[in-house]
Amino acid sequence: MGSRRRVSSRDELDAWLDTELDKTSSQEGKTLGIEDLEGDLIGTIWFGAYDAGDRQTTVGLYLGDAETRGQGYGQDALETLLSYLFDDLGLHKVRLYVLNTNQRAIACYDRLGFQTEGTLRDHRFFAGSFHDFLAMAILAPEWRRSRS
Repeated sequence: MGSRRRVSSRDELDAWLDTELDKTSSQEGKTLGIEDLEGDLIGTIWFGAYDAGDRQTTVGLYLGDAETRGQGYGQDALETLLSYLFDDLGLHKVRLYVLNTNQRAIACYDRLGFQTEGTLRDHRFFAGSFHDFLAMAILAPEWRRSRS
């Protein structure tokens, strides 16, 4: 993904993101790093390959250490990515899947305007048992209304 570059403002981050994303085919997904204010890598955010006809994609977000959570890094990264996906790529729908007990993440997604579309029962197996996930999504018109 090119050379590592520190950005110091939201405008610089948006410009860098646009440059990096333009380096790939318009329908490929992309994974990006999330850095804290000191420039340390604290997580990743990604979007999957998208269908130009349906104009939708799936996103994911991961913050590693517990102390980096709850500080707004994930919400800021997702908000920046959503702006790119809706405003620049012209997508219509962005969806994600979240463990149904991850209340902090669900609250973040709610604040950004995501709606719960359903429950995926016994969707993943880890820690010795199956776990339910929520399917959540936001549509372009909802995103635009929430930004105005």
